[in-house]
Amino acid sequence: MLFRRLELWFPFSVCMVVIIVSLGFVPRMTAPREDDRTVEQGQRVFERYGCFVCHGNEGSGGVRNRNSATGGVVTALTYTSRAFNDADLKERIIKGPSLVKKADPRGSMPPLSMPAFRGLISDAELTDLVAYLRSLTPEVDEEPKVVSQERPPVPEYMLAKNNCQICHNLVTENFKSNPHHGANATLKGDDEGIVCTTCHGDGNRHAAGYGDPEMIVRFSKEASTSITEKNTACLQCHEKGIRLYWKGSTHESKSLACVDCHKIMEPASAQKLFTKINELETCFQCHQQRRAQLQRSSHMPFREGKMKCTDCHNPHGTANDKLLTEATVNENCYKCHADKRGPFLTEHPPVVENCLNCHEPHGSNHEKLLVVDRPRLCQRCHIEARHPTQPQLATARFAFNRSCQNCHSQIHGSNSPSGVRFHR
Repeated sequence: MLFRRLELWFPFSVCMVVIIVSLGFVPRMTAPREDDRTVEQGQRVFERYGCFVCHGNEGSGGVRNRNSATGGVVTALTYTSRAFNDADLKERIIKGPSLVKKADPRGSMPPLSMPAFRGLISDAELTDLVAYLRSLTPEVDEEPKVVSQERPPVPEYMLAKNNCQICHNLVTENFKSNPHHGANATLKGDDEGIVCTTCHGDGNRHAAGYGDPEMIVRFSKEASTSITEKNTACLQCHEKGIRLYWKGSTHESKSLACVDCHKIMEPASAQKLFTKINELETCFQCHQQRRAQLQRSSHMPFREGKMKCTDCHNPHGTANDKLLTEATVNENCYKCHADKRGPFLTEHPPVVENCLNCHEPHGSNHEKLLVVDRPRLCQRCHIEARHPTQPQLATARFAFNRSCQNCHSQIHGSNSPSGVRFHR
């Protein structure tokens, strides 16, 4: 009886196996891939929100992001699934990264940062997008996908008003503390404060060109923008006042750009937006000889912070020699040394002519900023004048203490009727 039942069951079992195999119902041992339809929808989301503008076609990355810790480029998405789980990836898309890490902490902020898509992208779109990002990751020992060079059009929302903050949101947030933010001279509409296009030009051309940096005015040293274009952007507002004589000035003729001294977006100085910590260090970028002179024993109180270069010079240009703020060297000096101005009953010709005949204002190894020590200083003019000019011992009355000024103390001029020799 048992064998009879087995004889009937065996043909039936064989028939069922044949039917199952023919219908393809044999269970697969490998894990199922993402649903093709979901991946296609995710790719459309990827294009709709312009992810490809920064991350490249099919998430290949490589778009330049200066001073970023990721090799100076926007990261590729081709290995996303190995770095994030679904929940973390969704949160990163919704919130955006809190901060783009700098390769050099002392350098400028990387210009590109991922925006937060909260309120823009729906849950269904987010799920599809994550599925598409998962599909970009190649299997083990599999080559990454071949990237198409033909990119879809930039989405419309990236071409709207104030669109710069979409890709440059960290930069635009930092700019809100900048003195230029909201300046009246740069208002572009009733509801807009200062906008990036005031200085950088047409942002829509830049965005429509997939972030092509050549489409805007850039101010970095390595930018292809000419110095004239950079300076013109600044001079459209800063063309008067102390900058009245900029055109044709010493610094302008030497192809100096405003951004060589002033850093608008991330200044190192809280005052005047200098590229260095203060005005003195900014000038010393080029004027290294003056830096050395200020280290000498006799110097103006620059190092102590009581003076600055612009007390005597206007770096933006003047009608005077050496960019002096006053018409002559003496007039410059008289702003502080008013007691030397005169007029005197008896005047000393080299003093009236130019203070620099005897003094080096940027620093000297001789007291009182003298160009050479006394009595040698006086003997440059008074070679055969009443006193012997041969070398003297240090104890001689012609050389000790203040030398000639031991007797001729009123050397800058005298109002005494008997002061023809500048005696006391």
